[in-house]
Formats: sequence, C-alpha cells, structure tokens
Amino acid sequence: MSGTLEVMAEDASAALPRRTLSICLINPRFEPSYWGFEFALPLYPGDKRSTMISGSLSAVAGLCGDHQVHLLDENVEEIDWEALAKYDIVGVTGMTVQKERIRQILVELRARKIFTVVGGPFVSVKESFFDDLCDVKFIGEAETTWPVFLENFASGQPFEARYEQATPTDMTKVPRPRYDHLKVDCYATGALQYSRGCPFECEFCDIIVIFGRKPRVKDPDQLVAELDDMRRAGFHSVFIVDDNFIGNKKKAKALLDKLIPWMEEHNYPLRLTTEASIDLANDAELLDMMYRANFRSVFIGIETPRLDSLNETKKFQNTRGDTLGAKLGRIQAAGLDINAGFIVGFDNDDLAIFEDQFQFIQENGITLAMVGMLQAIPRTPLYERLQKEGRLIEEDPNCNFIPKQMTRDQLRSGYWKLVERLYTPEAFFDRYFKVYDSPEYLQRRAEICKKSGEGKQIPTLLFGLALLWKLFWALARDGSLRTVGKVYLRYFFTRNLKYRRDIVGFAQFMNRCVTHWHFYKFTREATAGRLKTYNSG
Repeated sequence: MSGTLEVMAEDASAALPRRTLSICLINPRFEPSYWGFEFALPLYPGDKRSTMISGSLSAVAGLCGDHQVHLLDENVEEIDWEALAKYDIVGVTGMTVQKERIRQILVELRARKIFTVVGGPFVSVKESFFDDLCDVKFIGEAETTWPVFLENFASGQPFEARYEQATPTDMTKVPRPRYDHLKVDCYATGALQYSRGCPFECEFCDIIVIFGRKPRVKDPDQLVAELDDMRRAGFHSVFIVDDNFIGNKKKAKALLDKLIPWMEEHNYPLRLTTEASIDLANDAELLDMMYRANFRSVFIGIETPRLDSLNETKKFQNTRGDTLGAKLGRIQAAGLDINAGFIVGFDNDDLAIFEDQFQFIQENGITLAMVGMLQAIPRTPLYERLQKEGRLIEEDPNCNFIPKQMTRDQLRSGYWKLVERLYTPEAFFDRYFKVYDSPEYLQRRAEICKKSGEGKQIPTLLFGLALLWKLFWALARDGSLRTVGKVYLRYFFTRNLKYRRDIVGFAQFMNRCVTHWHFYKFTREATAGRLKTYNSG
C-alpha cells in the first residue's frame, strides 16, 4: 500500500505545472573603502559608479536557466522596494564587509513579507547571522543546489530551508555568466572567475574553508569564451578574481596558451589583472606568458616583511627562496605592476611594525598598497585559535581580537597613521616612480601599449585632458590646489618628463593622480571620522 501511495504522490507531483519564475538578485552597497574608488570614479569620463561588477550576480544569473532574472547592484542603482514585491524570489549575496547593509536589506524584505534567499561568502562562514532573516540559505558553492531549488520552487514541490553542496563544483561544467542585465557603462572594470581553491594554508584566510585547498579550474576554451562575452558586452578591463590564479601553474599556462592568440587576434581588447601568490616570481615562463596575454598588474598577498609573522600565519610560500624584494623586482621587470595586501596585528608584531611596513612598501615601489588590520574571520584557523585563547572581541567589526604585543587602541592608531602616511602625495609618487628605475619594466610597458593601440594620439590626449580638467576642479573645491595640486605638478615636471615625454605618459600620469586623489581623500576623511568605514583587510 505504501508503495502505491508513493507512486501516486510522484505522479501528482510530476503533474504540477512548472512556471517561469521572476527573480531579483541583489548585491548590497559597500561602505567607502580603499578599493571603492568613491572619490576617483566621478572624475573619469562617462558615468562610472562602481569600480567592478559583482561577479556573483552574473554567475548566479547564469544558473537560472529560462527564468526571468533582474540583477540589482546597489553600488550603481537604488533599491526600489515597491518593485521588489513583484518578484517570486529575491536573492541577496555579499561578503563580510557588507554585513551591516545585508542585515538592513533582509530586515526590510522580511517586513514586506518578500520571499528571500541568501548566499555568498558571508553566510558561508557565519550562518547564524542569518537566522530569522531569510527563507532559504545557500552555504558554500551553489552550482548544483541552486538549480534544484529553483526547479522545486517553480513546480510547487517542497524545498529545503538550507542547501549545501555535498561535493565541490566541477568548474568545467559551470554555465557562462550573464552580463545582459548589468549596467556595463557604470563600471570601471569587469570580473570573472577562472579557478576556486588555493593550495596554501594561511591561517587567516577563509578561501580554503569555502573552496578547499585543491584548485579547480575552467577549461581554457570556456574562459576565453567568457572573456569574449565581456568584450562584446563593452568591457575594456577585467579582473580575474581568483584568489590564486597560479594555484595550478600547469593549467594556468594551458589557459595562457589559448589566451595569447585570442588577444592578438582581437587587438588586445581587454586589460587583465588578477591575484597570485608570490612564487609567480620563480617562473619566468609564466611571467612572460601573462605579460603577452595582456595582464597589466597582479595583486599579491605579501602581508608583512617580518619572517616570524609569516611563519606564524603559515604563509610559508612567502618565506621560501630569496628575499621578498628580489621576487617583486622580477615580477616588475616582466612588465607587471604590483598591487599588494599587507596586514598589521600578527602576534609577532610590536609597535615597530608600522615603520617596517612603511619602509618595505616604499622601497619596493608598491604604488597601491592595501593595508588592513588583522581580522579573525569565522571558521578560519585564526578565528578558532583566538577563540580558544579568549582573545576574540566579536562586537567590534574593525578590530575583533586582542593583539599580543600592543593594545587594541595602539593597533588602531598605528594602522591609521600608517595608511595616512602611505598616501601623502610625496610617498605615493615616490613609490610610483620607483619602478621606473627598471629599464626592463619601461620597455615592456611601452611595447604592450603599442601593441594594444593605447598610444593613439587623439583619444589618449583627450582622456588625459578630461582627467586634468575634472581633477583640477575637485582639488579647487576641496581647497587642495596649493597643497596636493602643487605636488602633482612638481612630480610631473621633475619625474614624469624624465621618463615619459609622450601623450601616453601624460595620460598615465593623470590617471595615477586621480587614483591618488581617492586614496588621499579617503584616508583623510576616515581618520577625521567623517566616513563610516570598516577594516579594509
């Protein structure tokens, strides 16, 4: 009898009509930050409102099949709360640094009785935060769980309140992201993902917690097709947002083998950047291939120049071989700019760490240095260790632990003094021109600019002049023409003209001035307490 009932139930379930769902996916706005470029974006031509697209929105949209999807990035448009009521499902994603805005959005959606689902990095490490705030949670990857949920929901079948994949996603089977509902013109750059997972074991990192230590990658043809989609959508630069692009060097080279001829065929339409571990410096072939594939910069997690602190946090890849400075020099000589992350607050850090970090960053020409206070992210080994030691202060989003060799006030104070010092005009441009002392760097940068057609006289000149005009008025309104503007002018005549006397050199210098203006303005406003900020690490 029970078997007959099961068959009848299955037949009844199968007979239910499947409907096409209307889905809205939301990326909450970020608070002002280092990489938000809030003070620079208004100075660029066009209507730039956000530094980079949310790769999660376009990726999840690609998993929605034939359902109707609307992508809402709050960093480029306001939320129309009344309009959200028409959707069958509203999905919210986000990272730890977005958690307060995530909460605000979910509370509002709850009050309006809108069916809400949550996924992304933050819910994957702090699930309890979302209790009573949403209808369904997606923990970790969702390439298999999300389509199953949608199919059940669309067919009127039961669904779970919590989904977590039993096995890691096969990256070769991930559907292509969708960019058709993004306001492409509002972004400075695009974003896509090639791999997940990292082979290293840094104590503070949540990547290995969410994605594991075995890198999983897309097929080369798959990624090239996605880049072609971005080219067609109108992007000119793309951040490959892997946490370690070279986690599997052999497969990274196989991708670059496909990417180099594609770049050549299409006249280098996309400027690329990515994140990689510093052992990139030990592979000359890989460096050359990245350069020829039009990678312009690479973000490296250096964290600290102190060997004891690197060993403490198990960042052993930074301690092997020759010095950090020598490795960085090889990467720059290959024609790549280096952006880098730094952390203060390790157990082996005393009050002298702030001076050590400043000197290292200046000496190695790291123009864009992202410095943050150490953060204990839930589920990471660091979090678990500090919890056992009774050193967590979870109610403080900016400094959520007790340092070992300084007070929390000393850490916060030293941190802000360091970033303020790093982004004085003089310190910034000393770093910027430091790499110009490398003739290999200058030669390679000139070659790639020529190949990509960036040296076209009129467009490049107009771009540089537009930046000059808008920057002039930004400085004037701020009352900084005689201070900051004077420094820009001095470095242009004494340093920039020494190396670059062409139009490209002028435009690139103006671009760097605009970049600096954001960092200078951000650090000044933050230290004065005029911005609601979170730790940028």
